[in-house]
Amino acid sequence: MSEKRLVLYHTDPVFLRRFSDYLERKSNLEIRCTVFTEEAPFLKYVREGSASLVIGQEGFDTRPAEERGIPFLVFTDRSEAADERQLPVYRPMDRQISRIRKSWRTGEPETVMHAPCRLIGFYSPVHGAGQSVSAILMGLHLAETASALLLNLERYSGLRQILPGSGGGLSDLLYYARVQGDPLEHLEELTEYYGPLAVIPPVREADDLLEMNSRDWEFLLAQLRTGSGARYVLIDVGDGIVHPEEILKCCDRIYVPLREDRLAIAKWEEWREQMERARGEAFLSKLRPYRLPPEPLPEWVDHRELKLMSWGRCLKALAEAEP
Repeated sequence: MSEKRLVLYHTDPVFLRRFSDYLERKSNLEIRCTVFTEEAPFLKYVREGSASLVIGQEGFDTRPAEERGIPFLVFTDRSEAADERQLPVYRPMDRQISRIRKSWRTGEPETVMHAPCRLIGFYSPVHGAGQSVSAILMGLHLAETASALLLNLERYSGLRQILPGSGGGLSDLLYYARVQGDPLEHLEELTEYYGPLAVIPPVREADDLLEMNSRDWEFLLAQLRTGSGARYVLIDVGDGIVHPEEILKCCDRIYVPLREDRLAIAKWEEWREQMERARGEAFLSKLRPYRLPPEPLPEWVDHRELKLMSWGRCLKALAEAEP
């Protein structure tokens, strides 16, 4: 996903500076902000410049943005938005970021927005093979051209170290699925972003995963497939799931990272044979085993750098093969 140009207008320069600084430096969004404290030059830029999204102070003239088909939002001092275009200035930044991302997706090509959603699973019977990093890396690459959403189903994921919010969104999403409610109604408010990749923060308690049965998972994944708005939903099927095949069977593709050592290969072969007996050829046809480069993953770095390293290049090649 290329860098987005966000054009902001507000007469309070202190608020404007803080808002733009957070978006550019701390939010993991690939954007560049152009700011104005006067309406006339702001509207001139909207008419003549290159903007992905416009956000202006309440009461600004929206006609230039509408004429050029540029999505726009309106800063408001209200505590809650009265309509979908309003962005309350006192709302927590993680919710504002989610609303901004949702708004600029309206400018993406229609063929991308309406392409069928694909569920992509990551699983390995070999511990420490690079499954979770692979899911993140592929998600980052896929999110450059289409919307991608990541769910991590591990008991202890470590993702709270790289996500800006407090986490726990998956626990809430699983609860809405168990009560057969509408999990999609809450999806936006539960989503955080790592660069261009949308992520549902991992569970607060490991037992939240164990409370889901097969029917609950099928319901949730069907909801995400048909109504999440994501082109790709990536599922890191980790050790929090007792019967991972119940989730993997719902996936269109299953990536299986492997290690080179003899024991790891033996584990993969045993698991594959078991899946062939239990699930048949249709299940095996979804499997895509692969090996990551032998170089160890370096200390965690910015997502832009991560994509350019050897593991990132490996996952890029796999991502480019996805329809």
